Amino acid sequence: MKSVQLVAPGHILGLWETVWPMLNVAFINYEHGDYDIEQLKVLLIKEFQLLFVVVKDNKIIGCFTVEVINQINHKVAFTTCMGGKELFDANTVKQYEDWCKNNGITKIRAYAQDAQTKLFKIKMALEKVTNVVEKTL
Repeated sequence: MKSVQLVAPGHILGLWETVWPMLNVAFINYEHGDYDIEQLKVLLIKEFQLLFVVVKDNKIIGCFTVEVINQINHKVAFTTCMGGKELFDANTVKQYEDWCKNNGITKIRAYAQDAQTKLFKIKMALEKVTNVVEKTL
């Protein structure tokens, strides 16, 4: 059985060699990011974002990062990066949702390209609510 585990900030560096190749795939496939993989590491260590690992048979098979955003009416768990294989199934989604509920989170969000929105819908029951466009000055 797979388990979803939150990594304490003090253990980020010890796991970095295992998780960075999984997370880096997201940066390779997306050329207009707001930060790079090394800056993500700093955000995790400084607790601006959280690192979750998905473990199966005592081996990390995937991971994802989350920024918790406090809004007026909601506390949002915003998925910022993910990598690995077979991370999400009914069991791991429930574990993550339970963690969110236990921490006062009322919404789960993620940026996704059009092709990814179907996968988020199937695996996590996330609904597409908007497209975001921007211009870098």
